[in-house]
Amino acid sequence: MFKSLFFNALLICLATLAYSQNADKYYLLKAAHLYDSEKNTFLANQEVFIKNNLVVQVGSGLTVPSETEVLDFGNATIVPGLIDAHSHILLQQKLDEPLAVDAMLMSSEARVLRAAKFAREYLESGFTTIRDVGNSGQYLDREVQRAVNNGYIIGPRMQVSGPIIGSMDGQIDGIPFADFDRISQQENTMVSGVEEAKKAVREHIARGVDVIKILAIGNRLVLSLDEMKAIVETAHSERMTVTAHCDRDWAAQNAIEAGVDGIEHAYGFKKPTLEKIVSKGIYIVPTYGSTGTVRAYYELNNLPYTDDDLQNSVASWNKWIRELKEAGVTIVAGSDAYIDLNIPRGDYAKQTIWGYADAGLSAEDVLQTATSNAADALGMKDQIGTIKENAFADIVVFEGNMKTDFKKSLYEVKMVMKNGSVELMK
Repeated sequence: MFKSLFFNALLICLATLAYSQNADKYYLLKAAHLYDSEKNTFLANQEVFIKNNLVVQVGSGLTVPSETEVLDFGNATIVPGLIDAHSHILLQQKLDEPLAVDAMLMSSEARVLRAAKFAREYLESGFTTIRDVGNSGQYLDREVQRAVNNGYIIGPRMQVSGPIIGSMDGQIDGIPFADFDRISQQENTMVSGVEEAKKAVREHIARGVDVIKILAIGNRLVLSLDEMKAIVETAHSERMTVTAHCDRDWAAQNAIEAGVDGIEHAYGFKKPTLEKIVSKGIYIVPTYGSTGTVRAYYELNNLPYTDDDLQNSVASWNKWIRELKEAGVTIVAGSDAYIDLNIPRGDYAKQTIWGYADAGLSAEDVLQTATSNAADALGMKDQIGTIKENAFADIVVFEGNMKTDFKKSLYEVKMVMKNGSVELMK
C-alpha cells in the first residue's frame, strides 16, 4: 500500500514537472523607444509580445495572456540583438607579438576555454549572434559553437567558417621557418590548384561550417582567379556563401569577378571598385576601429597622446566609411576584435560600430549595419536582426534614447534576451 502511494505521488510529481517544463512562457517588453531595423527608424512607446522563443506581435496597447511577465524598461531603447559578422573568439594577440604566437603557445583546450569567456562577454554586451571567421585551429570554432548550442557554455548564436582557405603562404608570418608549415596547416587550409580548392570547400562543408572564408591575398601570394571561381562555384552549389579577406583594392578584383558574396576589411577601395561591388550585390564588412581602440593602444603602451592624435589615427577609417556609404555599399558590422586591449571582448567589438558613428553615420544607419544588414549577410533575414512577428526573440534593451545619445546608450545594457531566454537583467 505504502509503495503504491509513493509510486503514485512520484508519478504526479514527474507529471507536474514535465508540465511546468513544457508550459508556454510569455513576455511583454515595454520601453519608450524601439529601433525598427527594417524601416531603419526609431518608434515611440512600443510593446513587444513574446511567446517562448519567438516574437508574436509588436505594437502598442497589446492584449496578452494573464500569465505574461511584463518587463517595463521606461525610458530605454529596445533593439534587435546585435550581430558581429567578423569575430575571432579563438584568438588573442598581444600588442608586441606576431599573429602566430597565440596559436603556437596555446593548446586547443586552452583556446576553447578562453573562447567560452569571450562568448559570455559578447552576449553580456548585447551581441546575440556572432560569425567567427577563422584563426581558430582545426575547427575549434565548431567545438565552441556546439558547446553553446548544447548549453555547456553561455554565448551568442554562432556561425563559423573553419580554417580560412588561402594560397600556399597562408596568413602566418613572424615565426621561424621550421614552424611555418605546422602552424599554417593548423590555422589555415592552403591550396594550390582548382581541384585542391574544390576539395577544401567540400571538406569544410562536411565538417559543418556555415560560411566559406578565403584569403583573396595572404602574406604575399593570391589565390588565382580560377581557384577563387572554383571555390565560389563549389560553395554555391551546396548553398553556402563565400566571404573574402581582402585589405587592398587591387586584390579585390579577382574576388569580385569570382562572385564572392562578401568582402572583409576593404581598406581604401577606389570608387570604380565600390561601383562594381554595389552592382554585384556584394556586402562589405569594414573592420575599422575607433578613437576608443586607439586610446586603449596608447594607454597600454604608456604612450602620451592628445585628442588630435586620436582623431588623426582614425581619419582614414572615417573617410572610408563615408565613401562606402556614399557609394551605396551594404555595410555589415564586423569588429575583427582579437588584439589584447584589456577590454571585454563584447565591449571591444562595439568600438567598431562606435567608429561608424564617429564617421558621421546616424544612429539608425549604425544599428542597421549590426542588425538587419548583418542578418541578411548571414543568411538569416527575417529570423534575427529584426523585431517582428515570427522572428527569434533575440533582443537587447539599452538605457536611454539611442537616437539622441547613441554612444552613451550603447554601453549601458539593461537586458539581453536570446531565443526568448533572458540572459542578462540589470
